[in-house]
Amino acid sequence: MDSNSTGFIYNPEMTKHECFWIPDFTEQPQRVIQPFKRCNELNLIERCQQLDSCVGTEEMALLQHSKNLIDSLIKTEEMDNEELKEFSTKYDSLYFHKDTNKCAWIALGCTVKLVDKVIENEIRNGFALVRPPGHHALYNEFCGYCYLNNVGIAAAHALSKGVERILIVDWDVHHGQATQYSYYDDPRVLYFSIHRYQNGQFWPCLRQSDYDFVGKGPGLGFNINVPLNKIGLTESDYLAIFHHILMPVAYEFDPQLVLISSGYDAALGCPEGQMSVSPMAYAHFTHMLSTLANGKICTILEGGYCLKSLAEGVAYSIKSLLGDPCPDLGPLAPPSDSVAESILNVIKVHRNYWSRLRHQSYGQHPDECAYPDLWTMPPKEGIIFCTEENQPDVHILTNETLPLEEVEMCDKQLNEMIQSQPTDVPTIRTAVCFDPSMETFKDLSHKLQGFSRFQKLLPRLHVIENTDNASELVHPMIERKTEERCQPQILLYHSTTPSSTPAPPKNSLC
Repeated sequence: MDSNSTGFIYNPEMTKHECFWIPDFTEQPQRVIQPFKRCNELNLIERCQQLDSCVGTEEMALLQHSKNLIDSLIKTEEMDNEELKEFSTKYDSLYFHKDTNKCAWIALGCTVKLVDKVIENEIRNGFALVRPPGHHALYNEFCGYCYLNNVGIAAAHALSKGVERILIVDWDVHHGQATQYSYYDDPRVLYFSIHRYQNGQFWPCLRQSDYDFVGKGPGLGFNINVPLNKIGLTESDYLAIFHHILMPVAYEFDPQLVLISSGYDAALGCPEGQMSVSPMAYAHFTHMLSTLANGKICTILEGGYCLKSLAEGVAYSIKSLLGDPCPDLGPLAPPSDSVAESILNVIKVHRNYWSRLRHQSYGQHPDECAYPDLWTMPPKEGIIFCTEENQPDVHILTNETLPLEEVEMCDKQLNEMIQSQPTDVPTIRTAVCFDPSMETFKDLSHKLQGFSRFQKLLPRLHVIENTDNASELVHPMIERKTEERCQPQILLYHSTTPSSTPAPPKNSLC
């Protein structure tokens, strides 16, 4: 395998998991079929190192789950449809199919295999197109379309292999509470979640999803929640969070591995997230994280329920992993006041743990601050959170949809975005252009210790050209004869008359 390649792992068997009593349920097989089709159309998969899928093991699952949960999952293979439907009502936002067990183990195996390949330096980074998702699967409870916590288990597996610092970035629109709980007191794992919260009124409706839950014991400061308290937010808001919180803290943490719980339900058109992030923005998010951990990034699919924006988001994530240029997002508006307030609240509670946040002021006095909630702590009055005590005995599965006119409007916007972006990739990414005649240039007017100062600089051309890995860094090296007559181009910047500007000092190299 090529250690600089991007891995891709997928198994169509995962399409067998579906809700058989609600047609076109949001968590459906098309969630991997459509992204796979789109990536094939763009020739992205053939550019990746395709990895053979594998099945997860009980030993892996026990890193994060109880034996009781594992046994319960396995037993669903023996249930008939009525038993499966009845069993599903015991859990929040969940359904079972006779193939759920098999698909969950494939999703886990693919995730762990991708992580193994990255930490063993067989590939640089990679994408796991898997379902069912995992970041809501608790230690002893299925939850939120999730059965086994793929990313949480993969992180535990990497720690067992000697990785010392792992950054988990969860940009799924729902808070990944299971991953938070798993590493809440563990300073080896920095969990960073950006999620719709609406002051606790958005699923999973947990008090623990707010910004003031920062970890405990040795893990204080290593759990960062950025709650989003309004809908309709865009890439401007997300990029502000990246620039003001995530990237400064991530550079200070200095991870050896980055795992992305990559949900696309904050993308435009998703009925569950109701956000307006451009699918193209996920290339920018991925590109920024690629500067960490020597590029060791594993992106694992979580949510995303608008099929078109999901497919585009996956494609742009893979493009970024492959090193393609980030798409133009156009002029960006400032972040919304709601997000600015969330950013400042996160800084308020984390500045004692991260030195790079101490230089950012959040207002020294209430009279100087436009956000009065900075001077209070959550929760807001009147919010009823989801707890173990107030859980219903029977959970009813519901299907989130948007009004038809909103679906049509989002579809039109997505089509315009897709058509505005180039799909071709240059065959030569980077080239060095030079003319051998430049080596004959000598400065005869200024002498330094008996020889031309510019003669000192001429060997640079040879050093670059003859570097052992030059052909790997820049391919190909292109030799071009420059045009002898290029006066029209020169006159675009220079004049034909001598300049009255004084000559630079004799000891200057500029």
